[in-house]
Amino acid sequence: MADADPSQFVRLLMEHQDRLLRYILPLVGSKDDAEDILQETATAIWKKFDQFDTTQPFVPWAKKFAHNEILRHHRNKKSVTFLTEELVEDLASRYDQREELRICRYEALMECMEKLPDGDRQILDIRYRNPQATIQSLANEVEQSANVLYKSLARMRRQLFNCVNRKLERLETT
Repeated sequence: MADADPSQFVRLLMEHQDRLLRYILPLVGSKDDAEDILQETATAIWKKFDQFDTTQPFVPWAKKFAHNEILRHHRNKKSVTFLTEELVEDLASRYDQREELRICRYEALMECMEKLPDGDRQILDIRYRNPQATIQSLANEVEQSANVLYKSLARMRRQLFNCVNRKLERLETT
């Protein structure tokens, strides 16, 4: 562990702890248990951090530790949990598939956003930067009527929805 860089460990863990917690939580069902498992995972990662290959992504490597801690948690709580190791494996696999799809959707959305005219991207940015804002306040900000803005947003959402679906369909066929 002499070669392990504590600042790199802390940076990577802080950057990805929410993602790890999102992986753990559905597999244990309790936020308190998930947070405990995340702490145990961090400890396990730190013990082996000198073996981490910095040319590889951190999250898949860290998820292996989290997975082991999840299994340990269920073994220790066998009398109160209904999850078998097989079920945990299945749920983890399904999570990975959903996460992969979420990433593909996000990347497709970003590509589709780039295709929109600058004015449309600016309106979407204003709209989603402040989700509590009313259509009327946004209309005033972009100097359009509320009705025109409402229709523009609906058109942009439809365009983005269709664009993302086309990109995902192309990914499925390749």
